Amino acid sequence: MSRAATDLCGIMAPPTGRTAVRGSPEGHVTHVQFLRIKKLTGKAIIEVAARHNCREILAELGAAPGSRIDPARVGLNRVLRGGETAAAVASQAQTLMDTAEVRPLKRTAVLALEIIFSLAPQSSIDHDIFFNESVRWAEQYFAVPVISAIVHNDEAAPHCHVLLLPLVDGRMIGSDLMGGRAKLQALQADFHTQVGQRHGLTRQAAQKRLSAATRKEAIDSAFDVLEANGGLSAAVLLALLVP
Repeated sequence: MSRAATDLCGIMAPPTGRTAVRGSPEGHVTHVQFLRIKKLTGKAIIEVAARHNCREILAELGAAPGSRIDPARVGLNRVLRGGETAAAVASQAQTLMDTAEVRPLKRTAVLALEIIFSLAPQSSIDHDIFFNESVRWAEQYFAVPVISAIVHNDEAAPHCHVLLLPLVDGRMIGSDLMGGRAKLQALQADFHTQVGQRHGLTRQAAQKRLSAATRKEAIDSAFDVLEANGGLSAAVLLALLVP
């Protein structure tokens, strides 16, 4: 089952970038803040997400090609909130929704928001303090149940998965809670003020949005190349290229 997701600011991997601090001792670097949020939709998606976070998917534990998980270090992972099994996490979510008498949801409803906080592999920040503060920030900022928070120390970059149940006054409002670009920028700014900057992290520079004319020019160029070489119809190419 796929995990439908909307990513924050297009960030797809833990941060490895670092920048020199002007006027600081030679070799001293500061790391960029990494916070990613996505919407989870689909039947049983909470348990599916929790199975990954609880390391219950055997194929991920070093056997699959490209797996970044070190099975020998799984025991170093820490549960900060919620159950230690995917079934327990999903059960808690269902109990909360049943207690709130949530009405039947559409197939496309957002059942959870997942936040990932991450540190660079070479970061000297105290992991325990940083991730505990990050989870507390999420609890206060969103003011909804945190049904799971798990720190992964079994990959190169230490990171923390947080699952939020977007339940407010008996309604599931995941899309509204996450919001659009303005809300996401405000979220990043607040996290940086409350947590990131206290640990010496910097904000990632905002990505410049391409103008409509530039986007059209890029699409037209791709269209011409694919039409000439790909053997696809114009209708198919338009469906693939036009946002």
